[in-house]
Amino acid sequence: MKISRLLLLWFFVAGTINAQQKATEVIRLFGTNSSVQWNVPVKGKSISLDWQARPNSLAQEGFRTFVAYHNGNFAGTLSMNKSTLSGEVWHDGHSYFINTENGMLKVTTDKEHFTCGTCVDGQCSQATTPTSQRLPMQIVPTNAMTARGAILHEEALPSDDKRVLYNTNVLRTYRLAMLIDYSFYKERCYGDINKVKEFMTKVEAGLNEVCGREIGCQFALVNDPRLIITTKDKEIYDHPVVREVLNRATSDFNNLIGEENYDAGIVFSIYSDNRGLAHLGEITGKLKGGCIANHEFYIILHELGHLLGSAHTFTIGGATASSHTEPDRGNSIMSYINDPNGTYFSLPSIYTIRNRTNLHDAYYSDKARTQLVGLPQDNIPYGEVSTNRAPVIQRSTLKKEYKLPPNTYFQFNIEATDPDGDPLLYMAHQADFNQFGKARFPSNRPTESNHIEFYQPYRKNGYNEWEPVPYKFTDKNETGVFTFWLGVSDGKIGAYKNRKPHVALYDVYETKVNIVGGTPFKITSVSKSSAGKYKRGKEVTINWSVDKNIFGNDSKVRILFSEDNGKTYKYVLADGIPNNGQATVIFPTQAKGWKNYNLFVEGLFKIEVLNHIAYAVSTDTPGTLDMHSPDITFKNLPVPVITVKKNAVPTPPTVTADSYCRRGNINIAFSEVPHDTYLLRKWVATNACGDKATAQQFIYYEKEAPAKTLRFVAPLPEDKHVQCRGDIPAKTEVKAEGADNIHIDYEEEFREGDRKSYKLTRSWIAYADGALPIRYTQQIFLKDTQKPVLSSYPPSMTVKSDADVPVRENLTATDNCDGTLQVVSSQSSEDKDGKKIVRYVWFVEDSAHNENRYEQVITIDPNAQNPQPQPNPQPQPNPQPQPQPNPSDPSKSPSAALIIYNAISTTNPENYFKVENADEDRPISLLIFDEMGLKVYENNRYQQNGDYFRGYPNVKGVVGSKRLAGTYFYVVTYYFKGQQQTKKGILYVK
Repeated sequence: MKISRLLLLWFFVAGTINAQQKATEVIRLFGTNSSVQWNVPVKGKSISLDWQARPNSLAQEGFRTFVAYHNGNFAGTLSMNKSTLSGEVWHDGHSYFINTENGMLKVTTDKEHFTCGTCVDGQCSQATTPTSQRLPMQIVPTNAMTARGAILHEEALPSDDKRVLYNTNVLRTYRLAMLIDYSFYKERCYGDINKVKEFMTKVEAGLNEVCGREIGCQFALVNDPRLIITTKDKEIYDHPVVREVLNRATSDFNNLIGEENYDAGIVFSIYSDNRGLAHLGEITGKLKGGCIANHEFYIILHELGHLLGSAHTFTIGGATASSHTEPDRGNSIMSYINDPNGTYFSLPSIYTIRNRTNLHDAYYSDKARTQLVGLPQDNIPYGEVSTNRAPVIQRSTLKKEYKLPPNTYFQFNIEATDPDGDPLLYMAHQADFNQFGKARFPSNRPTESNHIEFYQPYRKNGYNEWEPVPYKFTDKNETGVFTFWLGVSDGKIGAYKNRKPHVALYDVYETKVNIVGGTPFKITSVSKSSAGKYKRGKEVTINWSVDKNIFGNDSKVRILFSEDNGKTYKYVLADGIPNNGQATVIFPTQAKGWKNYNLFVEGLFKIEVLNHIAYAVSTDTPGTLDMHSPDITFKNLPVPVITVKKNAVPTPPTVTADSYCRRGNINIAFSEVPHDTYLLRKWVATNACGDKATAQQFIYYEKEAPAKTLRFVAPLPEDKHVQCRGDIPAKTEVKAEGADNIHIDYEEEFREGDRKSYKLTRSWIAYADGALPIRYTQQIFLKDTQKPVLSSYPPSMTVKSDADVPVRENLTATDNCDGTLQVVSSQSSEDKDGKKIVRYVWFVEDSAHNENRYEQVITIDPNAQNPQPQPNPQPQPNPQPQPQPNPSDPSKSPSAALIIYNAISTTNPENYFKVENADEDRPISLLIFDEMGLKVYENNRYQQNGDYFRGYPNVKGVVGSKRLAGTYFYVVTYYFKGQQQTKKGILYVK
């Protein structure tokens, strides 16, 4: 990592502090305040930042933490104690690091590119790796644990029909262990333990800010000095490659502080090759320490996002797994955009993370972790129950599909309510999962506005000419069906509300944008008043292209005008007029001039199709409209657009006017035109010189508060746990009351978790005109927890001689879900203390991996006083003699199941990859891939002539001949009882 630039920084808090002053003076300015405005000039700009105090795990040691917001967006973190401070702020795609040096303020910026480990081991992109050496995605095991994501199926993908973004009422807190290695301690923390703790607490504050608002979880630092390596002789990693750290990280955490003392781990070191890497979804697994990052917050958040369960979201970003829901390098935190402003999760990422939590929903209700709620599982966090209720989208205002012509801009207006009155955040993200090249539209950050647009942005090139920004919209003639998730969340409040847990809850509505062949919806021309200029209060005629085959003959439009190049639209020019391709409207008389110059207006016309998503603008690039001086100037005009209650329409003001014409008086005619949803007021002024100008005001009526209240009719289906699929109850016919013509939408999602656990989520959303929508959710947890039962359990015994040893019994097994199961048995013998010990072992496993292993031990002791008699043999139904296999070799038994030994050691020759009980006269084919999907071993005649995989690759040009270590994936093809079969899974090399 290199420091590429030193900036001067001035801080303003009730005064001006420059970068040459002491850090303690800045610290005093924060004092005990919980909210501070701190304006930070960077590159000649003054960034207005609002800082808010946040709790941290080291507050008792004197550390205070703050988070920054800029224009409502999360923009930085800061940590301080009595004498030092450090922080990180983000602006215009750059990270700026605030620190102290010799007691004085110092600011630096890093300029590097983030690839999340893509170039580890020399493999930098898809193009550099032969296709034949890639792991086809369809052969990857669904339960694979993988670093950084070659295993896409570990991400919970939506079904083709029903989708539910899972909500939880439990705020989970994970104990976060940060391993500060020696190189990081020296180079990033300057060998200062206070700097270490400042860094740790500001990371904690940042993670909790994002995850509290979006994911519904929190992190608490593990304050253990063993995690901070302060001497060279105890250094754990010496400038390593990130993959080496990843392979060791969890084991190193466990050795340092104990596996039971943390829930998630992040390693901070100075790496030789990259800045981040993580295991996918292991926050609920055994590799919970597998998260590697450098000091930049957005990289830390990105890698932690992997640990929480989200794969990447980009389309182009290297040979790693992705949901492919964002174009090019993406926008959100799980992309490769290299933009610190992307510190937010997209809806597809939240979906996959929430699915994992939903399938691992156990928690401890007390911080001492003694009171378990739910079924036992790996890595159970502390949880606090939230009484928060989810917002609900008004589905009656949306459609399941919108048809658009090509190259047409579109927008979503998401109406939603929150039963608790919480402020809402809105988002609209493309959600075409796992379809490479399908993503066309950026997943922008959540916004407080419920109006979200999709259009082709432009930028200036090196020749100062406007050019379209690539990968932000469809091509001009492109067609296709694109899936969008329209989401609303109440997470803006954060993880706690009035000191009580507040889990971020969502409602998501799926719609399709179907772009078909036809004429683009575009504004083709706007007439000017005269001499190529516009004039306030005068008529302008707008022409646009419209495809009647798509919009129909009864389509209506609204025409708007912006005076700030589309940032806001303060003026309505027409509403509810026919979508016929032409309209004459009035140029707004109150349109403000550019920089107060009335002869120029940053004007933009916009046409919206009502009850649809299509819109068009008069120009794609910002500019100004040339204006004539007005012939008539109005005075005392009201605000051009207002919204009021229908019974509270204000009295029209007394409007006057001036004019250049000094002959006679100015005549003003006032009129009102009522409409269903608004009242249009017009003032038409004329002078004696024949000039005319028009001003207008649109008064919209507030939507009346719902007079009806919906409620579901009891009894309602309850949450439950069932053992078998056959135990899942049929869908209940849920009814609601409280209004006429109630519609009830039903959604369900069936998801598979670890160890054959499943969760079925059923949701009913009721809505009707004049009432707020309501939702009811039932969750059915399916997990077989009962092990198979053997037909008998032969007792252990002592006999005098080999002749007295009973024959191994042929046992059967029954299972609560699977019925009759095959039992595998084996036998072995050994000499111990001068006695011969014979062991019979029976093993059976059901489809949910519940195992039953029973062992009968027979001791042969010639000196035994009371030898046990052999049990009487049971009569066989078929007395004809049958050939029997050698009882000492269970692998030759016709009932023996296939066994794969997948634990490999490069130092112990007894531990190699072995396939047992396959047909001996048929070949075995073995393929092994690493976590990036690169083939490292291939053998089409496996196990012949003693050829076994013992941890060394045989595919040259990929990883050379070095010894392997870590987690790998195998695909083995073999014959069993004459039938060709394929098995896929994980293997481990130590």
